[in-house]
Amino acid sequence: MGMISTRVYSYRRFSSGRQAHGHSLERQTASARAWCVEHGHELDEEFELSDIATSAYTGKNATDGALAAFLLAAKGGKVPSGSILLVESLDRLSRNHLTEAIALLTSIVQAGVRVVSLLDGKEWNRDNINDTMNFMMSVLLFARAHEESATKAKRVRAAFAKKRDAGLAVVSHGHGPGWAHPREDREGWELDEAKAESVRKVFEHVAGGLGGIAIARIANAEGWTLPWRDRANTNTRWEHTQVSRLVRDRRVLGEWQPKQMVEGSLEALGDPVLDYFPRVITDELWGKVHVALDNRTGIPRIRGVKADVLAGLFYCKCGEKMQRKAPWKRGYARYYCLGQIAGKSDCRAISEAAIIDHGFSWLATLEFGQFQETEALRLARAAIDEAVAKLAELDERAARFMDAIEAGSGQGIKLITERLRHIEAEQDALQAVLTQRRAELAAAPKAGVDFGALFAYDVRAAVADKDAVKERHRIATALNRLLIKVVWDPRGHLLMYTRDGNMAAYLFQEGELDRAPRRDRSAGH
Repeated sequence: MGMISTRVYSYRRFSSGRQAHGHSLERQTASARAWCVEHGHELDEEFELSDIATSAYTGKNATDGALAAFLLAAKGGKVPSGSILLVESLDRLSRNHLTEAIALLTSIVQAGVRVVSLLDGKEWNRDNINDTMNFMMSVLLFARAHEESATKAKRVRAAFAKKRDAGLAVVSHGHGPGWAHPREDREGWELDEAKAESVRKVFEHVAGGLGGIAIARIANAEGWTLPWRDRANTNTRWEHTQVSRLVRDRRVLGEWQPKQMVEGSLEALGDPVLDYFPRVITDELWGKVHVALDNRTGIPRIRGVKADVLAGLFYCKCGEKMQRKAPWKRGYARYYCLGQIAGKSDCRAISEAAIIDHGFSWLATLEFGQFQETEALRLARAAIDEAVAKLAELDERAARFMDAIEAGSGQGIKLITERLRHIEAEQDALQAVLTQRRAELAAAPKAGVDFGALFAYDVRAAVADKDAVKERHRIATALNRLLIKVVWDPRGHLLMYTRDGNMAAYLFQEGELDRAPRRDRSAGH
């Protein structure tokens, strides 16, 4: 029977991706092959054991990386007992806290794997791990590695903070967005216009009422440039989750929020740095998008088409939601009380045509400023959206400072209290803006019945055309901006509750609730 050769694996780790593309990978691979030739073994290169840009200081390579997968395979018996794990030096395994590093080495050895350091030829295995000298050597090596990494991290953080506090650029690929890249002199950032244009399109579509799935579909169909950093595993198509993350990324405003690792998770460090990255969108567009997101309830699909402009807003007087049902044959959609559908009530239905032709027409005349697209009113609405979004951000910052006061003491509290006073002053100023701009909307000239009828006509056309998805989203966004709830009273009242705390009621006149003339269903949905 022939001798079974010992299986040898080479573990290669790099703290940055640039090292992997340089001589570090070649050096570690060549050293592993040379060691195998010298000792009569063959290197197993089928099991890929490389952790690229993975930190051993935080221990991420031992929990999420290739090393973690190898250890799991060894414990599961998929790595033959007596196999050898080659490392350039012991600190390639871990530069974590001493207890964590020793525990990792012990786990590998106890799984039946021998660890060999190419630097000095030292081996750790089940037989010698408990030897006092070998154990102390591993302790000293790990302790020195962790101390070196900790010292380097402190120096980098200190230099980083010094430049940041002085208002100087701190340029690093790691925290930059995909639509900006460091200048050659490392003194700032340059905008990638093709990617920035994609970012603007996303925000404009969200402000117009479209959701992530619809935007991703449009972006893929039209071939928008992906605005992310180019990586080996980067997705080559748009996904709705990417859209969701993008519209919440304040780096589009030029802001950068420094963070630090605390017990394995990133936490905000101080206030955001303003005008750090090149700005991609305006505060006005950001505010408009986030008011739209806050108000959005999600327009559901009706027979494959997003059709219900009242989705999430419409309720019956009995408390149940009103559900839109498209006609099976010719005619117009109707809204039914869910209680009536379930047989729990006898609330009457109402036709979509009656709501549009009479309720919406009357509402548009009453709230002219919310629907008419004059430049002055557009600016007033944009200012309101921006102020509301900034107030929400200030509330979050104030909450963080209050938490810091509860946990801190001394000079820190004085500084935080001073910042809280500044936040309160900003909040007062924004409230004044809201009051002024809302008054401008309220004072907008009424256009009379003609405007209401015209608006109703536009809504009716958008609802009838199954391809007018963007227009229905625009209408739904306008309604959500104005209303928090619409209630149908089967006795013939339509109650509309506005976001400023008021309620408007429309009483249907005789004949207005009669069934609308039928139409060809092929034209609508």
